[in-house]
Amino acid sequence: MPRRLEDRLAAIDRIEASPGEAELAELRQALGAKTGILVAAAARVVGDLAIDSLVDQLPAAFENLLERPVERDPGCRGKAQIARSLIQLERWFDRVFARGVSHVQREPVYGGSEDTAAELRGLCGIAHARLGHHDAPLVLAQLLADPERAARAAAAQGLGDSGRPDAIPLLRYKALVGDDEPAVLAACFGSLLALAPDDSLPFVAAFLERGEVEQAEVAALALGESRRQAALPLLLAWCDGAMGEQRRVGFLAIALLRLEPATAHLLAVVEGGEPDEALSAARALATFRDDPSLSPRIATATAGRARASRDEIRRLFAPR
Repeated sequence: MPRRLEDRLAAIDRIEASPGEAELAELRQALGAKTGILVAAAARVVGDLAIDSLVDQLPAAFENLLERPVERDPGCRGKAQIARSLIQLERWFDRVFARGVSHVQREPVYGGSEDTAAELRGLCGIAHARLGHHDAPLVLAQLLADPERAARAAAAQGLGDSGRPDAIPLLRYKALVGDDEPAVLAACFGSLLALAPDDSLPFVAAFLERGEVEQAEVAALALGESRRQAALPLLLAWCDGAMGEQRRVGFLAIALLRLEPATAHLLAVVEGGEPDEALSAARALATFRDDPSLSPRIATATAGRARASRDEIRRLFAPR
């Protein structure tokens, strides 16, 4: 009697380090299946456990799912996991990445159809960059114009992952042209700050003053995530002129720097700011509430506040 899909998935989930022959046979059989979710489970284990003897089976599994893809692999889960595992293992296969980067899979949804292969295209673009494929810049430039957000964001990330200075003009152009999706702009800023932090800081900071609220907020968070000392005065100046939600985003960006002067500034706001402002600064610091050094400093900073304000802030840092 054929085993149920749920039982096969459960058996794969139980496979741990150093699988025996029975477990390897289970994985081989799953990789040869025509069910994307089963292939995805097996490919994940192959990647996580770095099972060399099964890596060469992944391209064939990928091609199998490209046949009648909507039927065999709805949502592209199997194909995407194969790409993810091969990136994890740093193994290049044309049969996966060169084909997957242009794969489009339209599936029916209420009122029409949607392309479920955007993540796969993005992963294949990232593979071109991380694995040093010769045509990575051309492939990623094409993906930057992809109709789907996930593919465009992955392309911007991949250009940063490539480590190539010649990607900088393309990323700057995309940032200046703009994108309807904040995630794409965030990826452009992050890649620029990774490739050329000193030159890119003023370029990204210019978006703080461009007049478009969403762009400014994305730029602020990218500056915070850069963890560069030189980003702190830029963010402090922006926060001084910001109100409401923008100031809350600014405080979060300052917290993301994870620098002592940045933390000290936010603690000073917690200590002496108006209740709403102090709470916003505390919430930004609470992003890192698991840092054991923060709770005593918060206790000191709130010691002189009114009881209601003090209790509300301290609750943010209470043990979970």
